[in-house]
Amino acid sequence: MVFRHNSRSPQFRTPFGAVACNTPVRLSCQVKGDKSHEVACILRLWIDGEGETLLDMDRDKEGMFSTTITRDTPAIVWYSFIIRQPGGQELRIGAPQGSQGGEGVVYDYAEVPSFQLTVYQPRRHRPTWYENGIAYQIFPDRFARDTAWRERTAAECAKPRRGSTKHLIEDWSTPPTYSRNPDGSITSWDFYGGSLKGIEEKLPHLSEMGITTIYLNPIFEAVSNHRYDTANYLHIDPMLGTDEDFRDLCQAAHEHGIGIILDGVFNHTGDDSIYFNRYENYPAPGAWQGGTSPWKDAFNFNEDGTYECWWGVTNMPALNENSPAVRELLLGKDGVIRHWLRMGADGWRLDVADELTDGFIAEIKRAATTEKPDALVLGEVWEDASNKISYGNLRRYLLGDELDAAMNYPFRDMVIGFLTGAEGVDAYRAAEMIESQSENYPAEALRCSLNLLSSHDRARIISVLGGMENPDSIPENERATWRLPDDKLGLAKGRFWLAMLMQMTYPGVPCVYYGDEAGLQGATDPGNRSTYPWGHEDLDFQAMIKNAASLRRSMPLLGTASIEARALDADVLMYSRGKTQCECLNMLVNRDSCNTHTVRIPFMGEAATDLISGRTLCADADGMTTVTLYPLGSAAVYFHSRERLQKPLCHGWGVMCHVTSIPCEGKPGTLGAPARRFVDHLQEMGASYWQVLPLNPTDEHHSPYAGPSAFAGNIDLLEEDAATIQEMYHAFIENGGERQDAFCAFTERASTWLDPYCAFAAVKDVHGGASRHTWEEKLARYDVAILDDPVYRERARFHAFAQYRFDCEWRELKRYANERGIRIIGDIPMYVSDDSADTWSEPEMFQLDAAGMPAEIAGTPPDRFSETGQVWGNPTFRWRHMHDDGYVWWTERLRRSLELYDEVRLDHFLGFQSYFSIPAGMTGSAGRWIPGPGLELFERIHEKLGLLPFIAEDLGYLTPAVRALKAQCGFPGMDVLEFSDDDPRFSMPDNPANVVYTSTHDTSTLMGWVKSRWFANANENDPELQHTALDMIERAFKSSSPLIMLTLQDVMLLGDDARMNVPGTTGGNWSWQATEKELDASIERMKEIAVRCERALM
Repeated sequence: MVFRHNSRSPQFRTPFGAVACNTPVRLSCQVKGDKSHEVACILRLWIDGEGETLLDMDRDKEGMFSTTITRDTPAIVWYSFIIRQPGGQELRIGAPQGSQGGEGVVYDYAEVPSFQLTVYQPRRHRPTWYENGIAYQIFPDRFARDTAWRERTAAECAKPRRGSTKHLIEDWSTPPTYSRNPDGSITSWDFYGGSLKGIEEKLPHLSEMGITTIYLNPIFEAVSNHRYDTANYLHIDPMLGTDEDFRDLCQAAHEHGIGIILDGVFNHTGDDSIYFNRYENYPAPGAWQGGTSPWKDAFNFNEDGTYECWWGVTNMPALNENSPAVRELLLGKDGVIRHWLRMGADGWRLDVADELTDGFIAEIKRAATTEKPDALVLGEVWEDASNKISYGNLRRYLLGDELDAAMNYPFRDMVIGFLTGAEGVDAYRAAEMIESQSENYPAEALRCSLNLLSSHDRARIISVLGGMENPDSIPENERATWRLPDDKLGLAKGRFWLAMLMQMTYPGVPCVYYGDEAGLQGATDPGNRSTYPWGHEDLDFQAMIKNAASLRRSMPLLGTASIEARALDADVLMYSRGKTQCECLNMLVNRDSCNTHTVRIPFMGEAATDLISGRTLCADADGMTTVTLYPLGSAAVYFHSRERLQKPLCHGWGVMCHVTSIPCEGKPGTLGAPARRFVDHLQEMGASYWQVLPLNPTDEHHSPYAGPSAFAGNIDLLEEDAATIQEMYHAFIENGGERQDAFCAFTERASTWLDPYCAFAAVKDVHGGASRHTWEEKLARYDVAILDDPVYRERARFHAFAQYRFDCEWRELKRYANERGIRIIGDIPMYVSDDSADTWSEPEMFQLDAAGMPAEIAGTPPDRFSETGQVWGNPTFRWRHMHDDGYVWWTERLRRSLELYDEVRLDHFLGFQSYFSIPAGMTGSAGRWIPGPGLELFERIHEKLGLLPFIAEDLGYLTPAVRALKAQCGFPGMDVLEFSDDDPRFSMPDNPANVVYTSTHDTSTLMGWVKSRWFANANENDPELQHTALDMIERAFKSSSPLIMLTLQDVMLLGDDARMNVPGTTGGNWSWQATEKELDASIERMKEIAVRCERALM
């Protein structure tokens, strides 16, 4: 007969994994064979402290025995199955040896490994500030100094003391080591002067990495530099600063969206402390003195004068949990737990949790959540915290009333073992380790697990991945100077990227140990506690962490979805996050440093994108898809539905041409008759789209990407000249136009922006166009009273009329185009100008200083085009403020855009994921990438405005995170021929998720690019040159892309003399204009191509 149970299969256990109290769990065991109907099956349950329970199971016709159990209190329930055969023989079905779940094994003896079922009590108030974020661990003495470090550190070192002394290390780059006495104790502790103020000053660095939580190693007064020998729990160590410095740090961290976790060392103190006072460095008697000391029962002394201490370390005497003094000190209303939460901390990490009793941990949790309902309590547990046995007892860490989660050392072991092969771990073993944790941990505990790779207790991950063997065997005085050779460092970097991807895509909270992003190497203590190498970082590691962290931030499912793992071969691990047909991310990692692996995986959605390579994957006939992984390669295959937030594009082609460039008898193009004639030409060519550049007012260089308003229309585009518009305004006023229904309807639609803009424009007129920064103090920001001020009222009324005229003319043109099958694609710049109505009226939305000047400016980093990068001059957004008010400003901006256009191109789309911000007055070299709002912004816009007809300008620095944002939104991106990876003469971009552009307003024209690339010596009338360009256009038309866009210059086969803009320059841009003659000559040619390729508007 065949007997079977698999704890991870819904056929045998439902629901999967840990369950909340009062959740019915159905357990089944299958028996197949000739005499299966004569078999009886009994479910054996075991609960520590309660004992054994035997339950008969019911059999169905298929030989499946089942029963349902429900438990109303938390417990670890162990279960196995007893099979009683006709002859009386008993077999057992239990878990595989060394495991607590998975495919069951048949045993012929009674004491078999049991399956684990975790029953827990869910937490009412979740620590949402911590969940779904990214943590950063800091060893405070070695992270960053502040300006007063030397005076403060020297003063502490100079204090006379008995026992171990302290000394200052002047040179920050000095490798740490220990000075020991003959008995191994420390002679003098070295201090480098790192401080709380130093950490506070580096908060921008952490925020830019996407850090949302700081975990601080101990910061309370102590003798040692690690401070696990607490001297006074209620005071910050003077080396680090003051209690007020701590309060300031917490406040500043919270302003950056960062929470603070403190290290709680509650099993023991230092022997040189106010509590023990072995060396009498404190005036009041401690437990060592006995007598009248209030701490005499805080420690456990033996009859021979020795005392209990942590693992035999005599300078760390163990606290007596039952001492009233200890309980009041730690758990009281003004005790340690609550005091520091009140001071600004958000949670606690409990050092050596195994040394604390379950009851004491539960009391710590109650004290923490009484003070702060969403406080986090995290435990240092090195093994599987769901079934840890310490001192002979099965611990209850994760059952609900104790730890929210533990430091995830099993995750670290899995990553290192898999990537390096240590301990014989291959992909199969790694998958089992993942499955076991997923099955045993409550979902909320797994979400809170601190997923570390390096720590103060373990060798640096870079050294380990590069091949460091047995870090503890390295002599102590060499541990901080140990370095990988160059070839091994290269291997470490390749593996580090894979480790980062795994860390950032695994359930739980990834934790970066300070300096890992800078490339710090080192063995175990003190080698893992070197100073942060400010100014000497290996930026490769920083880039890898930032890119992986950005991917995590960009995908909400990585913070919430379940995980399921399997090996595709011994070297390729795959795990899936999320299981629905709508959304699932499959991470694939090839640990093989020599060989490429090609694997087949199930196609789990309607569409798929590899976020690492950017490739679109397709399903084969068998429902599978193929993924190729190069040596140390990876893939993040995102399966999704075809329709997400986007409104699908219509199949066709179109022309990009700004209004000013359309033929207009030698003058700049306008709305009205010239624009309608252009629409007629588009219809004749069979085009179905017209893309314009931004319609807002322009700056002095006539750039539509810079101007005084993100909402207003450019009245210079009206067909009438300025004098005529002024006459029309006077007639409008005289005829009571401001009371007309149409005008009132317009002002109602424009209510969020019209008045501030009109006030801004009026003041600017009166001041002769001078910058807002030169206006008098009373005009420093928008005040509605300006509209009634006699100095500005008339000009404000004029601008309201002018915007009304623009609105009427544009709406008429759009109606005209739509009736002829032409849809209009608009374009909105990412940023607004400093000298604009937007910054003037809503300064809190932008990074401005107290004087209203830009404090942070948008731009680009240094590259091959510029050694110092680009500084655009636009202030960046205060995204946190925008988040707090529900993104109202962006909602209204995009609502306005959707009133004007049928589709909208989002300029600089990558800025929504991460934006480059430069401190005012600096070059691009001083800039840094900072996390943007990501998916949350577009989900909020989608809630307000419905399906979003957006095109993402996703050119430039494309990362997995940018690809993830675009894929989750569903917005089509842009494939520009000039930026193609392949030669477009032979291999055209063929991505059904993108729009193909033959060129853009910022690039060479197609003819100009083809000439410079392949026909440098030819003139633009060269037949072969023209044929090559036309062939590319036709090949693009035949691609699978839904929409092909040509600039009007490409329609007319014009060279770079007709270029619209050369980025980085100001002269001669935005002035090109087509002629009617050249356009007429191109119509038939384009119509023939469109018809032949089945893209013509019919």
